[in-house]
Amino acid sequence: MKTRRIVLWSCVLLLIVVSTTPLFAQSGRRSDRLGLAFGIPNGVLIYRPAPFDIRLGYDFASGDEFVFLSGDWRFVDNRRLVGVLHLSLGAGIYGKFFPEGRDDSDDFEADWGARIPVGLSVLLLRDFLEFFVEVAPDIDLYPSAQFADDPVQVFAGFTIGLD
Repeated sequence: MKTRRIVLWSCVLLLIVVSTTPLFAQSGRRSDRLGLAFGIPNGVLIYRPAPFDIRLGYDFASGDEFVFLSGDWRFVDNRRLVGVLHLSLGAGIYGKFFPEGRDDSDDFEADWGARIPVGLSVLLLRDFLEFFVEVAPDIDLYPSAQFADDPVQVFAGFTIGLD
């Protein structure tokens, strides 16, 4: 029951963010992207209205399941390095929501923290299709400032342009 409630509220939050991002988008060049990534956490849905990056996912690891939500500002957004290879660098926050609690407790728990995502992308088909890998060192800020259980989030995935 708690898991459904957390997933429902996460989806509502994602819809609010998606519907309000045009208000914050850059006035010149703007490109929205949608995609999937896999790694740590297991799977995430990505919505990327430049220069922001929003992820909603779920970690299916046995005994440590959680809903994942992150938001990043990419101050270096797909800057061309050479040919089709691009670099991204940003700063953001993340939340991990443990609907059933950890260590067999029934209490809802959450961890919040900061992350610094660094990504390499290959953009193909006139930038319509993107394949990427991303490494994001992170640190928990709530409930106490400490190194995270998973000190690095790692993703590999793809996005497609929506424009």
